[in-house]
Amino acid sequence: MLTKQIIAKMLNKSVIVYCIGLSFLFSQSSLKILSSNETELILEVNTNLQSDEDLKSFEILIGLPNSILPKIEIIRSNKKIHSYDISKGSHQIKWVNNQKVNGLNTATLQISPLGKSYNYFGKLTIKIPFSFQRTEESNLEKIHFDLLRPKLINWDIAKNWIGKLEKGFLKNSSLPEGTWIKFAIDNDNIYKIDGKSINSLFPTTSNFDPRSIMLFSSSAFGRDKTYSESQSSTQLKEVPVNLLEIPIAIFGESDGNLSDEDYLFFYARGPSGFNINTDKVKWHQNLYFNKSIYWLLIPNDNSLRGQRINTANLINDGPFEVDYGVVFNHYEIDNINPQESGLLWGNKMISNGASIVESIEILFPMLQAKVDGSFGMIGNEKINTRYKNTNHSVALYGNDQKIAEFDWENTGSKTADFSIDAGIIKDGLNTFKITNQSLNSNSEPFFDYINFSYQRKLIYDKPFEFFSSVQSTEITFKINGENVIIWDISDEMTPVNQPVLSAAGETFMRVAIPQDSIKRYKVFKTDDLNIISELTITNNKKWDNLRSKKNNANHLVIGPESFRNASNQLVNHRTKSIYCSLEDIYNEFSGGNEDPIAIKYFLKWAQTNWENSPISVLFMGDADFDYRNITGESKMIVPTLQIGMLNSHATDDRYVAFNGVIPEMTTGRFPARSVSEVSDFGDKIIEFENNMKNGLWKQRVTLVADDPVRPEKEKFELSIGKSHIHNSEKIAGIIPGFMEMKKIYLVKYDDFSEGSSLNVTKPSATKELIEAINNGTSIINYIGHGNSRQWAQEKLLMIDENRNDINLINTEMKLPLWIAGTCNWGHFDKIDEESFAEELIRTPMDGASAVISTSRGISVTSNINFLEKIFNQIFKDNGIANLTAGSLLQSVKTGGSDGELFHLFGDPAMPLPLPQTIVKNAFVTPDTLSTLEIGVLNAQIDNASGTGKFILQDPPVEVLVDFYFGSQKESVSYLENGSKLFKGDFTYSNNTISPKFRVPKDISFSSGFASIRFNLTGENRFEAIGVASNISFSPGVPSADVDGPIITFLTKSGRVLRNSDHIKIGEEIQIRLSDPNGINITNRKGHEMILFDKIKSVEYYIADRFEYDINSLTTGTFIFKPDLSDEEIYINVKAWDNANNPNEEKIILELTKSEIFELRNVYNFPNPFYDKTQFSFEITQGADITIDIYTLSGLKVNTIYSGYFNQGYGIIDWDGTDRSGQILSNGVYLFQMKASNDSQKTNFNGRIAIVR
Repeated sequence: MLTKQIIAKMLNKSVIVYCIGLSFLFSQSSLKILSSNETELILEVNTNLQSDEDLKSFEILIGLPNSILPKIEIIRSNKKIHSYDISKGSHQIKWVNNQKVNGLNTATLQISPLGKSYNYFGKLTIKIPFSFQRTEESNLEKIHFDLLRPKLINWDIAKNWIGKLEKGFLKNSSLPEGTWIKFAIDNDNIYKIDGKSINSLFPTTSNFDPRSIMLFSSSAFGRDKTYSESQSSTQLKEVPVNLLEIPIAIFGESDGNLSDEDYLFFYARGPSGFNINTDKVKWHQNLYFNKSIYWLLIPNDNSLRGQRINTANLINDGPFEVDYGVVFNHYEIDNINPQESGLLWGNKMISNGASIVESIEILFPMLQAKVDGSFGMIGNEKINTRYKNTNHSVALYGNDQKIAEFDWENTGSKTADFSIDAGIIKDGLNTFKITNQSLNSNSEPFFDYINFSYQRKLIYDKPFEFFSSVQSTEITFKINGENVIIWDISDEMTPVNQPVLSAAGETFMRVAIPQDSIKRYKVFKTDDLNIISELTITNNKKWDNLRSKKNNANHLVIGPESFRNASNQLVNHRTKSIYCSLEDIYNEFSGGNEDPIAIKYFLKWAQTNWENSPISVLFMGDADFDYRNITGESKMIVPTLQIGMLNSHATDDRYVAFNGVIPEMTTGRFPARSVSEVSDFGDKIIEFENNMKNGLWKQRVTLVADDPVRPEKEKFELSIGKSHIHNSEKIAGIIPGFMEMKKIYLVKYDDFSEGSSLNVTKPSATKELIEAINNGTSIINYIGHGNSRQWAQEKLLMIDENRNDINLINTEMKLPLWIAGTCNWGHFDKIDEESFAEELIRTPMDGASAVISTSRGISVTSNINFLEKIFNQIFKDNGIANLTAGSLLQSVKTGGSDGELFHLFGDPAMPLPLPQTIVKNAFVTPDTLSTLEIGVLNAQIDNASGTGKFILQDPPVEVLVDFYFGSQKESVSYLENGSKLFKGDFTYSNNTISPKFRVPKDISFSSGFASIRFNLTGENRFEAIGVASNISFSPGVPSADVDGPIITFLTKSGRVLRNSDHIKIGEEIQIRLSDPNGINITNRKGHEMILFDKIKSVEYYIADRFEYDINSLTTGTFIFKPDLSDEEIYINVKAWDNANNPNEEKIILELTKSEIFELRNVYNFPNPFYDKTQFSFEITQGADITIDIYTLSGLKVNTIYSGYFNQGYGIIDWDGTDRSGQILSNGVYLFQMKASNDSQKTNFNGRIAIVR
């Protein structure tokens, strides 16, 4: 429970939200809340039509006081005409979802501006009255602020209607203590376990009563429940009991001892099989697991008694006798998932004009009776078409007779019923042929399955089952065979032994068939039963590690047991977090079966039974679409939920959507494939949160937009192309002024053609994006085309076998949150391919802190609607919301059909990498500044002392970019950032900031105001950001300064570098710039700060990486990092001061690969000399330097002691005298320069001449 103080603070904040007023943008429709109170909600929607995307519907989530859906009153006005073809039904304004979410009744409203025919309404007023029913007391907890507040349109009122979560009503079962034995089966049948197999598991001294033996199955009795409970928005009312006892028969148990000759036999269901639904028999295909788990229990208490098979009462002779029954056969082999997605699996592909043949056994049919059946196909295209509407046509032949045919036009499943006339089917193997008779050569469908139902003669040759062919009567079944046992398995979990009479090799069973029901029987002999021999014993088995009411956690990590240890560091890092192994989840919520729905059952159990309902869930493991590893290549670790068969998608949302489709916990996934990846991820997140780097990067958002040209081809698609930039500008409009926006819009970058229009790239855009990432940005948002491995057709970012742009990313732990509004970039459930989003979040200590992206394709309208919701939440109330990554994503989980496409890759409990404190009292003096004048940024803050960074920036300017769409000239406009005029670091004290800055001559004088953004870091991890706006400029007095900046080159240690100096490979070079008027960093054309690498012929614009010294207006540094592969450095640096005076300097440096201690380039000049000379040299390590002077005969005449020299270049002067100060005579002399440090010595010998 939250404290009253915390709730009060949250409530006060939410009140501010409402008082300011709410306005949202959805595509080109703007939504305003005109009124919101306990009796009604009034909305206004205004639509500015630019493309057909603007006419598509969007959804909002509304909190209700009760479960009754209000009647909507709609006032439509400003009727207009449009020319787009819009599908029927899209014009409706209606409720599309109604469910309770975290204790609050909610409803999802679909809104569309469309009218009938070709018109729409520019303005809608929507009135929603509430039948007010206030709960006794709203029960606000942290989970409501994290999950409900981000997605409710009327949170400020609806929070008062939140009721208490129902606790402790879920079923639990008490199981006896004892020894558990696990085994697996693969189909429906009666099975046998020998006493010898059981006894071999126990010591010879063990003594237990076989009458106490019990058999348990999952509550689904062998089947899965995932399909039925995940494919629709059903309410999970209760978590089913985990294990149910099923009856068995034990031969030889009556003596109280289980001998090796005794045996158990029982009916058990496998993963797939025929189910009876009242009066219908239907095949259940298990898409999730291939083996069903069962459990034998040997109780510690021998007095307990297990359930046993009962025998039915004997019935008198029926009115008539039959020797046949109805048999159902199903033939299906799942081999291929044509879409590599979803739940649609096929057997064999049939090429156009080709056929496949299957031989299927049909035993003992009544040849004079017809055979009914059905068969299924899956549409598939040789070459994918845009609308996937290739015409398919197939025909089914049985023993060379055509028995069915049908056509269809999609890539989904298609079924057809058929009836085979008597005489066509024969006893034994029958040949069925399916022919692809489509006239479209692009048709390549898959055969899926075939079902048969036929009347079978009741002849026993091995165990078989049959169904009654009649109802509402008493009847005698005659079986050809003796000494057979017949069980009624109509109620599968309670088989009943049927009394029989045997005579003359025949067996008779007399039964009464109830009305409107089907009876199902199994005929067998115990000697013919399948024997189970693979048994696994478990002592002291616990069934309540998780299925308990004693656990308590806010954050859950779900993964395999093998990931537990590697995950513990992250679990311990979070408050109230626990690791939940999949093995425990399966054992305790699906009876040991690997049924994914067990995860949902567990999470519902935790929500309802634990003291604190968990808020967030991290799925620690990769997933794909192949639950059963049919491909042999699946590496699934933590399953996701595949939804649908046609146009399918993967989602984790439905694991936590307990009352419909809206999640009630935040989720995220780290797609780990190994223990090392789990460890790396934990290391990265903990380091990122504990030691997050400070600086301006945290208030920078990078907006990236695709260009409008490719892949659009048709004229009507141009609006979609332009929408990338238009929609990115909408996001820009949401971002407050205290955040810096870096815009990388592909339309402004030059094309580079690689031979065709499909191979046009924009390498300069990629370069700038990588630089923006590496320089640091808190958020990256992309809008445009994409796929799972790249952004934009121009390959803005991509990974493949030849290129991996992730290798270019080096953020130095300034990890951004990536938000990718594009198709498939987070397609995480492929088998043979890893998405960019997955590889990004996996990158150790780099790449991303979290990624939000889609797992499948998404429409332009849905995309921008969701992105606007996300950014409105981040910057709620023109501030920064205190959100985790998981709660942020909840803003798009409002019950609409596309909300499930957005996934979070990362930890949902991770806080957003954004400062929470906003300084709102900042101002600049004077309020109007002249060029070259010094200004002061002023603000009072709630922190005594610390450091800060700030940027003075020109007003934004509108940019118009022309481009060609085919041969037609088009244009698009957007706001571009003004130039950075000053960027500095400062210190502050006494709760006051007052850094100084200088205004350069290179200002734009454009309309609008300049601004200063700043970032503060202080004591006790204090961090704040702010902006001072409304700064005006005026022309200043001309400067008398005509000199450009002083440019010097230094090592990291401060050693001044000169031409031909040596430095080590990989050593940084500091380029120092100094000028009384400061350094021009505006990057205005002609006044750029440029470093030119003359060896590589590459030009670098370096203003963005220039940093003033702390509290300095005049001097700063740029760090140049040579490539490790460089052998020589030859660079030229050109810079301008703020008065626009230039200067440039160049330097040539040699790189040394070794650590050899030596003297290099030792010279003296002049030589010969008259009265003085100068020795110059380079030393590869710091050392004491002396020079000894000798005559040619070897007599030492002087020693020059010069002291210690740092690594690099040095000079020593000598006046030509001996050790007593006397001038030496003319002639040639020898010198020896000696260098020594603590452990090494070296010297250099040379000649020198004196001429006077």
